[in-house]
Amino acid sequence: MKRILTIDIFILVTLGVVFCTVYMLLLQDNALNTSISCIISKAHNLELKEHLIVLGLLPIYIATVIFGSALLGMYISSCLRHLLFQRKKKN
Repeated sequence: MKRILTIDIFILVTLGVVFCTVYMLLLQDNALNTSISCIISKAHNLELKEHLIVLGLLPIYIATVIFGSALLGMYISSCLRHLLFQRKKKN
């Protein structure tokens, strides 16, 4: 039973860290220009068609970033779990 709890803790911690990072990237302006407000402000300088296309694709961008962060968190947690159990087997 302890093994199941450690696996869940790895997943929860890595997903929490990755989601917090993505949350900060999407909501706060930074040098990467990945925030939602930065994308909207840059879309105001475009023509009407391009502006509507960018705003129409914005929900898809947000969903892709959130889904990608979930995949990244699961991958990192599985790598950490593999390294931890590999070291335990050596001892």
